[in-house]
Amino acid sequence: MKKSVKIIYPSYIDKFQCIGGKCEDNCCIGWDIDIDKETFKKYHKVKDETMKKMFQKNVHNNKYCTNENLDYGRIKLNKAKRCPFLDDENYCLIQGKFGEDYLSSVCTQFPRVLNKVDDHYEICLDSACPEAARIILSSKEKIDFKESEKSLGKYTMSGVLDTRLSEFKNTPIKYFKEIRNFSIKIIQNRKLNISSRLYVLGDFLNKLEDLEIYKIKEFINKYDIEVESKNYKRERMNYALQVSFFKNVVDSLDIVNETDSDKFKNYTKELLKGYNIKDNDSVIENADEYINAIERYAKTYIENNSYIFENYFVNFIYNNLFPFSESDYMFEGYIMLLFRYSLMRFYLVGKYIYNEKDSKEDMIEFIQVFIKAVEHDKNYRSEILEYIKENSFDNMEFAKMIL
Repeated sequence: MKKSVKIIYPSYIDKFQCIGGKCEDNCCIGWDIDIDKETFKKYHKVKDETMKKMFQKNVHNNKYCTNENLDYGRIKLNKAKRCPFLDDENYCLIQGKFGEDYLSSVCTQFPRVLNKVDDHYEICLDSACPEAARIILSSKEKIDFKESEKSLGKYTMSGVLDTRLSEFKNTPIKYFKEIRNFSIKIIQNRKLNISSRLYVLGDFLNKLEDLEIYKIKEFINKYDIEVESKNYKRERMNYALQVSFFKNVVDSLDIVNETDSDKFKNYTKELLKGYNIKDNDSVIENADEYINAIERYAKTYIENNSYIFENYFVNFIYNNLFPFSESDYMFEGYIMLLFRYSLMRFYLVGKYIYNEKDSKEDMIEFIQVFIKAVEHDKNYRSEILEYIKENSFDNMEFAKMIL
């Protein structure tokens, strides 16, 4: 029986419909596919002999299981990194043969992300899905939120947070909803450019971190976004530092060899050819060229299409329980969000130098590929966060350098 509950969700949800086999970056290709225990048992009880043999061959117990309702089993991908239950037209054999009830909770739910905050369920879409990315990122309207009763069906919870628990009584988590709502308000302030909005967001969370708990609500109510934005001044030379810094990041993560995404691998090769960095001396020699390219790209593409990045940030903030998306330390969530954006921009500019052009559609496609390759890779995320902590980069000075 499907559970009907109160759900808060962005209005774009109503526009989404899976395009199945027509999808250019199928969610059944390139990712591990987890199977919950209930579905796992169903697979091994089917009567159809052909499907039974396929299940026995390709669906196994997951020895690294963390939650029986999520990853009790796992589907073994074939050599082409495809789910063996995909047909030649990229449609699911399991759904075609047995119906949606035989899909695992992960397969049923994606790209929907479900969280629970206090008594409310929250649902949004993951931009790692190409169709979801197009709907979310291409809208020039600000993302707004609705509340209604909806049926959950088969689901897996991504995050659960009860701000009323006694353990959070003397922590900022008690005011999670107020902090997150104000973070979204900052990001959706279209009087400011994207870099200014991100600076203000960092300033807001950094100051919150040092406040006594009883002062948080008053601080949020009095915080003046536009006044604080005047403290941000863009330093042109920081762009040259960013090129050197993010080139080292790409090299240290060994993205060309380590990523499973052919698209992201090709993007990485394009950016390396675009910047054509041989060593640190070449960054200094070509600093003016890099700075001019970044400024040109920011003016022509980022600011003219700022809603793309605004929508990316708002969606990320909402579906990752930001700013507690990395830990109980708010600024950690912020610096990782900023790092993602700055790495994205580094890629976009490198591609632009290489191709000598870009477009709204190509930007959205790149962001979707980036999210699938980087944000969904736990190894990349943990390595990046560890790198930031080891080098004491979790501060506003570093934030201003990569803005």
